[in-house]
Amino acid sequence: MTRPWVLAKISDIVQQRIRRATIGVLLAAVVAACSEQAAPDPSAALAQGRRFLAGDGVPVDVTEAMRHFEIAAKAGNKDAALELVTIYDEARRVPSNPAALAKWLEAAATAGDTLSAFRTGVIHAAGEGAAQDQTEASRWFLAAAQGGHPESCLEIGIRLADAIGVSRNHAAAIPWLEKAADANFALAGRTLGLIYSADQGVPIDQVTSTGWFHRSAERGDVVSQFHYGTRLLQGIGVTADGTKALDWLRLAAEQQLVDAQVLLARVLRDGEGVPSDASEAAQWFRAAAGAGSLDAQLELAQLFDRGEGIDRNPTEAARWYKFAADQGSIPANISLGMLYWFGDGVTKDGQAAARHFLNAAERGDTEAQLMLGRLLLYGEGGVPQNAREAAAWFDKAAALNHPAAQYELARLYDFGTGIPGDPSEAFRLYGLAADQGYPEACFMLGLRYDRGQGIPESDLEATRWYQLAADAGIPDAKYHLGVLFERGESVPQNEAMAATYYREAAEQGLDWAAFALGQLYRKGIGVPFDEVTAYAWLNIAAGEGNGTAGNERNQLRATLSREQIAQAQDLSLKLVTVSSDAGLQNRIRFAPPGQRRPGGWMTGTLEPSDRTREMIDNSQGRSGSNATRGSSRKGSSGRSGS
Repeated sequence: MTRPWVLAKISDIVQQRIRRATIGVLLAAVVAACSEQAAPDPSAALAQGRRFLAGDGVPVDVTEAMRHFEIAAKAGNKDAALELVTIYDEARRVPSNPAALAKWLEAAATAGDTLSAFRTGVIHAAGEGAAQDQTEASRWFLAAAQGGHPESCLEIGIRLADAIGVSRNHAAAIPWLEKAADANFALAGRTLGLIYSADQGVPIDQVTSTGWFHRSAERGDVVSQFHYGTRLLQGIGVTADGTKALDWLRLAAEQQLVDAQVLLARVLRDGEGVPSDASEAAQWFRAAAGAGSLDAQLELAQLFDRGEGIDRNPTEAARWYKFAADQGSIPANISLGMLYWFGDGVTKDGQAAARHFLNAAERGDTEAQLMLGRLLLYGEGGVPQNAREAAAWFDKAAALNHPAAQYELARLYDFGTGIPGDPSEAFRLYGLAADQGYPEACFMLGLRYDRGQGIPESDLEATRWYQLAADAGIPDAKYHLGVLFERGESVPQNEAMAATYYREAAEQGLDWAAFALGQLYRKGIGVPFDEVTAYAWLNIAAGEGNGTAGNERNQLRATLSREQIAQAQDLSLKLVTVSSDAGLQNRIRFAPPGQRRPGGWMTGTLEPSDRTREMIDNSQGRSGSNATRGSSRKGSSGRSGS
């Protein structure tokens, strides 16, 4: 039998458990009741936030206002998100917080605000306040455009055209750009003009393209003004009209559009469909050149260098060539090198010329390689003579099929200057240059066939190549043709034709031609017998250093009267039509190249030395081994016809 105190104990334990269970049930009920309570009303939270923000019946409390706005915004209330955006935009009541601003802009955009969608796109495009993500930016721009936001129409249209954050799709871009253009965004019209002007997934339509450029040009888009002016100039999609083209190009040029300034200058310089005006052209080239345009700097320099329509000013030419050369322009380096070479507008400086030629030559320009080779070959203007190094630069240009370089290299092989002599290689290179019509090479090829020099003799081939050279003005070729016609070798004998060729060569300062022509007059062969004219030509040849002619003249003197001798001497001053310098250049045209130095630089390789620049720079103060040959630019490096 259970004791009474035991029963009492059990009863107490049961009561305690009942009480605990009851409390648990009650707590659970309370929790359940709380969980089933309705979520906060976004509108009420928005209103409460505005009261705290304005101090409407409560103290002003921005922090409390923002707490209520966040409650409403998280519940999807667009206006609450915009209130937060405004607070962060102002950045007066709270510290600047780009990340928070981006967060609430996206919330407002998600809730349907198109401006916020646009701004969210801008944030993702720039990576300011959120990670840069062009795909995400394009998504938001599209959402804003679909909501009717005009600038977003422009943005998504451009992105579809340029493949920014989306795949390129010009057809899809067009309707968005058209909407933006209708909203007066000139850039949209310009972009449409570009789309319709090229094959970019949309059929080319130049009329439509020009129409869009015109529309945007009238709205003040400077780039469209340039494009429309260009199309008026060229008659693309519109009737060509040079006068109207100039008006639009000037309008764009006056707004500092460099491309317009350069094109306007070229049109005025060349007179393309409009009267030429070199003075105004120089003005616009100068404006663009001052803005850093390499093209304008080069063309302005060339305008001053050539004196086309304006007074020639080599000093100004050199100044603008220098600007262009400093930007890496190969033509500017070459032209500036030529000015230094001749001391034209700048102090004559062979080393400066060589450096500019080298700047261009190292970048593969064949003309610069040719000029550098010639300078090194003759060692002029303070640059050390180095025929081997000259050959290396000629070789580089010759390998790129530059005929003058092929000819110069052939001469070095022909005479063994700077490199071992190689007649077969010389013949090959003469042939390459002659096949391109290089006159001096044609003559040298004719001479080899004439003499059977390393190849079978052929008067027929000699005549063919001499004729090509003579037609190009080479006096030596005319003289040799005269010899062939006088002797009747490979051509029918024709002393009159021989006299014609002799005269042409003699008038160009060739002494042996003057001697031969004098002999014809002395004998009356092919020309009338005339001892006075014979004496005049022999006197000319003797004056040019021809000893044989001097002897013949002196023999003839004994048969003439004083009056005849005086008449002949006076005539000899009138017969030669070229200057003494030009005559000298013609006489030494085919002299051995450079100054041969025994045992010098014959390495058997034609790779330029790495020390070329050092060699040029370290020669400061040295005098060249030869005086500069010739005083005019036509006599470059002691040779003409280059």
